[in-house]
Amino acid sequence: MADHEHDHDHDDDHDHDHDHDHPSVLLRLHGTLMVVAWLFFNSLGNTVARYFKTTWTTRRYFGVPVWNFYHRIYMMASWILTCAAIVCIFVDVQGFEAHAHSIVGLATFALVFIQPILGLMRPSQQPAQSAIRILHTLLGHAAYILAVTNMFLGVGLEAAHISSVMYGLLAGAVGIHVLAHVAFNFSRWRKTTLMVQMIALYAFTIANVVFVWRG
Repeated sequence: MADHEHDHDHDDDHDHDHDHDHPSVLLRLHGTLMVVAWLFFNSLGNTVARYFKTTWTTRRYFGVPVWNFYHRIYMMASWILTCAAIVCIFVDVQGFEAHAHSIVGLATFALVFIQPILGLMRPSQQPAQSAIRILHTLLGHAAYILAVTNMFLGVGLEAAHISSVMYGLLAGAVGIHVLAHVAFNFSRWRKTTLMVQMIALYAFTIANVVFVWRG
């Protein structure tokens, strides 16, 4: 009887260690959603708003210029995925754990949450419009920087069990984002440049997601 209880306790300890060694599905979903939201959708949303505002204007979708339509689609996808990722992690940890990754994550979420409101605000006076547009742009860039920084912090978390290879993959995705901005400032073929950026970001996004689930 004692041996049986000892074996049972040993099995419980083994199961506990197994759970500890492998991140939960919700934790992996959190990482996956954030990677897709920020490395792919948010990057493309920033690109469209910055480089196609003056060229994608002749056609309109649902009453807005085509550049604004795609910007909203990409950013709303980023917003929805970010909110879903936050829900996943709060359910997984059953509360809030105070460390660098969670604090930066909440700061990012706070910026993300108000961005759609600022983007849709249309004051009647021109000075107010300009101020809101500048604030919307600055907070958007700040949110992107915080989100990407937080991904690097997340890879280093013991609970995540993510290979250090992902540091290089994240750096590669950021590098593509930076190179795309450089290319847009010099390239005349902006649609081609956008397509190359989209394909490259898609590839790096998939690679990062694979490593989130590989552990």
